[in-house]
Amino acid sequence: MIKFFRRIRKQLLSENKFNKYLLYAIGEIILVVIGILIALQINNWNEERLENNREKITVQNLNTEFQENLRDLDSINTILHRTILATETIFGKFKEDNLQETDPIDSLLHHVIESPSWKPSEFVLNDLQNSGGLSKLNNPELKILLFNWSRFFKELQETMDQTEKTNINLIEYIREHGSLRNIDTKSKTFPYGPSQLKMNNSSLLQNIQFENYIDDKLYVLKESEVAYAQARTLIQKILKEATID
Repeated sequence: MIKFFRRIRKQLLSENKFNKYLLYAIGEIILVVIGILIALQINNWNEERLENNREKITVQNLNTEFQENLRDLDSINTILHRTILATETIFGKFKEDNLQETDPIDSLLHHVIESPSWKPSEFVLNDLQNSGGLSKLNNPELKILLFNWSRFFKELQETMDQTEKTNINLIEYIREHGSLRNIDTKSKTFPYGPSQLKMNNSSLLQNIQFENYIDDKLYVLKESEVAYAQARTLIQKILKEATID
């Protein structure tokens, strides 16, 4: 093809047909420009196709990550509700006169000192944020939801940290004024009998400081319950938008 054009140029020049050569040269330039524009357009189409494929993979990965987070949340919620119920029951016993029910108290405290803490995965979302891909998502609703999730997660982290702190305080108090061993016997993984020392955890229910620790724990647990409900709603919205048809 190139030899063909060269032969035409040579022939026109040899015949002194400058005007025709000039028109030919302009036509050749136009053809080259058109060829370049077509190549650029094809390249743009290809890049756009690759970018769309990358976004589909990212959205699918987000969907998988948040599906797993939702399953973990439902599992943690089961423990959370059990812990709240046990803590509420203990909380109500501070006004009782009869505090000699040792075994029920130990069983309840076994669940009270559980620390249901939800730690959702953010690997895909963090990678998307660090690469600047979050702002490039074509779905504006999904983009807003993910931004909201990042902000919400920071607040949730504070709640979970507070839950852990109140639990540590509670265990430390029982360690000093009660019997952790008697509580641990209620665990299936603790193959030992109760303490042989004269220690009755029901006596803890006569102490105002212990009541305050229980109060702190219950307060934060109820906050966690609200936060987890909000998290579930937000995850469901994200999953709805992060669905590939």
